[in-house]
Amino acid sequence: MKKLLFTTLLALILTGCEKDSNADSGGVTLGTFAGNLDISSQSSLDAAIPDGTYINAIGGNLVISTGGSTGITVGDVEYISSQINSVGGSVTINTPDGSLDLSELTSVGGNYSIQGSDANDDKLLTVDGDITLNYEGDYDMPNLTSVGNILLTPVTSSASKKPGSISINFSKVIACNSLKIDRTSAIGALDFTSFPVSSIFFGAGILVKSLIAPLAINIQFLYSLPLPSLFINAPNATNLSIATTAVNGPFAIITDVLGTFSAPALATIGGNASITAGTFSANKCTRVDGNLSINSNDVSMTTLGTVVGNVSVTGTNSDTTADSVNFANLSNVGGSLSIDALEVNQNTGQPHNSGGNSQPHNSGGNSQPHNSGGNG
Repeated sequence: MKKLLFTTLLALILTGCEKDSNADSGGVTLGTFAGNLDISSQSSLDAAIPDGTYINAIGGNLVISTGGSTGITVGDVEYISSQINSVGGSVTINTPDGSLDLSELTSVGGNYSIQGSDANDDKLLTVDGDITLNYEGDYDMPNLTSVGNILLTPVTSSASKKPGSISINFSKVIACNSLKIDRTSAIGALDFTSFPVSSIFFGAGILVKSLIAPLAINIQFLYSLPLPSLFINAPNATNLSIATTAVNGPFAIITDVLGTFSAPALATIGGNASITAGTFSANKCTRVDGNLSINSNDVSMTTLGTVVGNVSVTGTNSDTTADSVNFANLSNVGGSLSIDALEVNQNTGQPHNSGGNSQPHNSGGNSQPHNSGGNG
């Protein structure tokens, strides 16, 4: 056992350095650091590298600062940081000179803060506290499963402000209180107008009620619980999918007019629904408790039976005529019905109230070419 006195006035005690039967041929042994480890200068770095000691776990907090006036680089610290598997306390990293190697880190017992540059931390699974990320580039934690809160504070230079330059990936998160890009914003409300996000992948534990992403191309939300409402404005998205089973209020989706929007688990919409997408499918949706307005060339809602309000379908083609609309079970429309499409499959086996300006149209059981908008 060795006692190490850091010049940063932190008394750090190296404990549990027992020889491991799996130690490598160089005689390196596994070690657990019981206290806090702070590396922010050459002298503190020197003290943290005792001969033959392999620090794979830290009981307290981990603080690493490189670049600038520290006199050390991420490369200098790599010997220690690359071997750390777990930290019992919080982790605070500030490395403006490059990416810190935390490639073996799997768990953090406190908060996790990375600024200056992204860290190599793809193995990170759990953070018991909050995550704060503040740097230029991607926000990618592909294996993270649980965290308290996630705060993204993006930094973008003029050179990085171009379409398709930032990816956000928390696709395996199953437990998360909130994800925000502004501490004062409401939970579930995300506005990516200020920086160019190209792809967004959120796991089942991340709730999103409102998203503005002008440059996003690929978006996937795996949150499956019912939402009070949902608004997504992503006019350049070519692939958008959501996993929610119900939206209990207003529902508005805007994607690229040639893009694909799928909601494979969506069963009910509790308010007005408005969708713009090149292709739209929601084949488990049975009911819309409001108006349904769709601007799409290819529409598939095969189990939709009831729309309490009006139904309006047009295409995104230059002549506003959709190619195909499949409402195979739609038999109860409370308001007007207007479908402008070359091919429509709609159940007319039961009468429905199609007051207002709706006109008769051929929507029998078998899909048949016709234009059912305007004058039918």
